[in-house]
Amino acid sequence: MIKAPFCLGDRSNDGSALEICHAKIMPTARQLFKSRLPNVAELLRMTNVGVIKSSTKESVSLRLLYFKSKGMKMNDVLSVGVIGAGGIARSHMRAIEQNDNIRLVAVMDVDADRAESAAAEYGGKAYTNLEALLEDAEVEAVHVCTPHSLHADQVVAATAAGKHVLVEKPMALTVVDCDRMIEACDQAGKILMVGQVMRYYPVNRLIRQMIADGEIGEVGHLMRRRYSYFNPTQPGSRYRHWYLDLEVGGICVLYCFGPHEYDILHWYLDSPVQQVYAQGTESTELYEGQKDSYTAVMTHANGAVSVLSQSVVCHASAHDQYIVGSKGSMMLAGQKLLVNGEAVPVNGANGDGMSNQIREFATCCLEGREPDASGRSVRHSMAVIEAAKHSAEWNAPVQISEFE
Repeated sequence: MIKAPFCLGDRSNDGSALEICHAKIMPTARQLFKSRLPNVAELLRMTNVGVIKSSTKESVSLRLLYFKSKGMKMNDVLSVGVIGAGGIARSHMRAIEQNDNIRLVAVMDVDADRAESAAAEYGGKAYTNLEALLEDAEVEAVHVCTPHSLHADQVVAATAAGKHVLVEKPMALTVVDCDRMIEACDQAGKILMVGQVMRYYPVNRLIRQMIADGEIGEVGHLMRRRYSYFNPTQPGSRYRHWYLDLEVGGICVLYCFGPHEYDILHWYLDSPVQQVYAQGTESTELYEGQKDSYTAVMTHANGAVSVLSQSVVCHASAHDQYIVGSKGSMMLAGQKLLVNGEAVPVNGANGDGMSNQIREFATCCLEGREPDASGRSVRHSMAVIEAAKHSAEWNAPVQISEFE
């Protein structure tokens, strides 16, 4: 427990919660620049994690001082609102705190308690309707972190209000909606980025670069699998039941987990998929009315073949891949990367992915450049998923050109 000299008194016997008043925190924060006391970044961290209780106004004042200490101006920092206050939204909020080129100014959720709780924890104003947040002139961009079926309409509304958008995966439940989102952002001149966080894992960026550099020669085959048991209805689950609702969430294995898996394959190879042949099964009562396991074989433009096998009803989990090239091979399991059987060090962890992703979004909005996981790039991934769904239904290969 840090007992800072600017503390006006403990709120509890063990000193776990300190109260700071706005009148005292400002001069004290300035003094931190000239002393060996915790710096402003540390003070912000203490405030954010609850060591110090501070109002939103005080937190903003601290952030202003922090930006000044880094030689930054407020127009170097993107002001964002987060739409939704569930688990993935809070992951975004935590990542926003970790970056100095973005700040949270608003949170919206239809559940007032959740909106107010998130705003109290991470800062910003709490809203309970989308229109009010979008009318907030301080909000320059939004993070859409809501149930899947809401993504398209909320993105279109946000761009119409002049906001840049980072939308969580899946981008949408149909390619038609993806096109609608892209067109709306293009017409408004706004950035559209999709939360394909696996593209921002250090190990995945290393794999992509090694393939591009020819470390294993020409890639011929990529085999990836992801097996787990996902039951959002079980007691204690932090997930909501809408994940099983086809109208809201889409086919769970394809639209909850598939956006990560199908996206990473063509991204690794920097080669689009041209044809998909998939088979799927409805194995359990839990996923009655939708297939819960799929295997897809995809042919890429460069001639490579990738195979993806997924299940959300497998009690023994697995998440790994094998890439075979003309001069060698790679294996990835978790963060363990082997090239030709030898371990390769990775600088950074998968846990850095969300922070890396948020930083790129802010940078692209501030500098007016296209992000890696742009709407157009991820549209291809969604077309591949839709093709896999149709292929399994029709028991026939599907050409991606059908979605162009």
